[in-house]
Amino acid sequence: MLFKRASVSCLLIASIAFLAAINAPAQTLTSARILSSTGPVEIQRRAQGQTALMKISYRVNDELLAGDVIKTLKGGRLVLGLTDGSQAIISELTTVEITDLSKSPRTIFNLLRGKTRIKIEKVGGRPNPYRVNTPTAVIAVRGTLFDVLVTSKETQVYVHEGEVAVSSLIAPEAPVILSPGQRTRVLQAQPPEPPTGFQPGRNDDSFRPHPQDRGQNGARHNEHGTGEHGADGHGMGQPGNGPNPGTPPPAPTNAPPPSGQNGSGKPPDEAVVSGQ
Repeated sequence: MLFKRASVSCLLIASIAFLAAINAPAQTLTSARILSSTGPVEIQRRAQGQTALMKISYRVNDELLAGDVIKTLKGGRLVLGLTDGSQAIISELTTVEITDLSKSPRTIFNLLRGKTRIKIEKVGGRPNPYRVNTPTAVIAVRGTLFDVLVTSKETQVYVHEGEVAVSSLIAPEAPVILSPGQRTRVLQAQPPEPPTGFQPGRNDDSFRPHPQDRGQNGARHNEHGTGEHGADGHGMGQPGNGPNPGTPPPAPTNAPPPSGQNGSGKPPDEAVVSGQ
């Protein structure tokens, strides 16, 4: 009798777990795609079964794969978008390696050198944890706006919104916590420096579209000759930075805004930088 009761209890527990698994919402795997690309930008990918990276052709809205390497040359710029609305501006002279976003902890990419501005969107008002890896640091975020600048010897992190934890590779258990308006630096084989302040608008010029990338109507064009889709903004940028250089003149009264603009006088992904 005791054996039968135990068997019935086990079956009941298994049934409840099975029904819960069926009714639970499926977890959406995050992927990365190209929102915009201007100037000289290369994307390299390994062919199946190969170890060498090969340059590939691409277009706006193409999805990127784990292991893809993005290289922006002088004057190049790429905006990366995730399916949850998060974005990253990859500035010129920057190299990043896309990682497998389905693995935990989720890492957006490995920033090998250069500059990037990243906006992590919250999901349902809740924290949305991601990481960014560099040669000297690990940066953990939960819904924020921040810049990462990397050279061969150091990583600098600037926080505009939210909170960021920065730790060194040699002491990942001792992070420095940055609040809005704070920065830190991580040298090779050194712990992060204590937080210090920085002026609003710091680094903005590194992430604005280049004026020479604009077409006749203010829209940007990529190297493939197609009108470029800008990032959709999400308030990405530091509020209150003042006028944005290169903004096209306002449209005539009662005239629709120029093609590629959002009615604010700025192309969509220029709002990503200015936050206006």
